[in-house]
Amino acid sequence: MIADPSLIKEPEIILVVDDEEFIRDLVVQVLGESGYTVITAPDGESGLKLYGEQQAQIDLVILDLIVPGMGGRRCLGELLKVDPQARVLIASGYALDGPTIEAIRAGARGHISKPYDIEEILRVIREVLDDN
Repeated sequence: MIADPSLIKEPEIILVVDDEEFIRDLVVQVLGESGYTVITAPDGESGLKLYGEQQAQIDLVILDLIVPGMGGRRCLGELLKVDPQARVLIASGYALDGPTIEAIRAGARGHISKPYDIEEILRVIREVLDDN
């Protein structure tokens, strides 16, 4: 039996911007096993470039606040200039105050704490993606 093509959902694409290769690899594995397609960038500049090139396909960005180069806060601002509706989650080891709150006030859709809790990250991602 062939499935109705209108019922087949394309995998959602998540861009992960994090300078730690181990973290990027872990997120690719975990989210990939959960059905997401994941692309990665090691710094704000390359994340912004990828987003600019693939904006129409990227459903969500997970952005570490502390990344080399322009840094996460500036990258967030630039992403939102490119696409004011961009869905960006801030990943941070900081408590939900200070820089993290500032990023959310600036337009991020939420926060994921480091070290990652797999259930939390999957729940928050789903909430943001389902919030139209």
